[in-house]
Amino acid sequence: MLMALIGVGTCTGAIAQSSADSAPPGGVGRNSWTFALDNDFLALSSRDAGYSGGFLFTISGPAAAENIVSLDPVLSFLDSWWLPGATRTSSKAGLQFGAQAYTPEDKGSSAPIYDDRPYAGLFSLTSTRMTIANAGQVAWSSAFTVGLLGTSLGKHLHRGFHSLIGSEKPNGYSHQISDGGEPTLKYTARRQGLIARYRSLAGGRADFKWGAEASLGYITEAGLMVSGRYGKFSTPWWSLYPERSEYYAPPATSIDGDLYLLYGASTRLRGYNVLLQGQFRHSDVELSSNDVEKVLGEAHLGVVWGITRATSLSYIVRFQTAEIKRGAGARDSYVGSLYLNIGF
Repeated sequence: MLMALIGVGTCTGAIAQSSADSAPPGGVGRNSWTFALDNDFLALSSRDAGYSGGFLFTISGPAAAENIVSLDPVLSFLDSWWLPGATRTSSKAGLQFGAQAYTPEDKGSSAPIYDDRPYAGLFSLTSTRMTIANAGQVAWSSAFTVGLLGTSLGKHLHRGFHSLIGSEKPNGYSHQISDGGEPTLKYTARRQGLIARYRSLAGGRADFKWGAEASLGYITEAGLMVSGRYGKFSTPWWSLYPERSEYYAPPATSIDGDLYLLYGASTRLRGYNVLLQGQFRHSDVELSSNDVEKVLGEAHLGVVWGITRATSLSYIVRFQTAEIKRGAGARDSYVGSLYLNIGF
């Protein structure tokens, strides 16, 4: 039932500012940790297939860019080709340790399963950056990931968790994508823009934004999204973007008493997904381009609660249309996520 994910994303934060709706925030020098759990069970789904769930750990703030294993210098170099000022160290930086696991629905079989998605696992290290522009009306963000596909560690973690909870042991990991291990990369860039902001709307505050993004690497795609939030909040509009779990925003440092709903939807045009179609190394089970959907739809709904000035708790449910055209793998998916963000 578990997917191990130690870090590609947090949806719960923002660096605080003296005026939540003004341009770049203050709080420089503040850092945070985020712990999260993704699982289909948290979305009240009884189907343990596809993206099963996970947990994560993220470091954000200046400490993330300065960490000895940070990929921030590489990300800065890539950003410098198109984003002005990208070579400067960003206080809105993140370092995310992660792993992902995907499975077919039938986990009891040790034979290859060709009518469902293949087993796949990814352990990764990701550095992220955010740059605020146009007097706070535009936010650019980017991420660079170095990952390792097909390791046996994911298999042992998955089997160990299932043994712990008395669930069916996944037996088909010998047929996972890039079994035996293979390195992989991904670069992602995103632009967000504010559409509307209301300081008082039916007793609460509201803002609404749009975004566009593109990624090149183990997932190659482009997407458009709209999202918003409503309730009591003191963080800027660009402070979180939970459209996808691997996306992260810097943490809040002044959120005591915040309580709000967040929502959104997106559409994606996908060119390639290594976790379905394989990479360079041979995989026993791979899907062809004709087997995967090129256009995907997603939606999310959640709630964020500011427990203290430096701590928040979030719960988000995500929906995604089927990634596979036919067979047992042609199913929509629901995943629930819990995020605990602690600033210091």
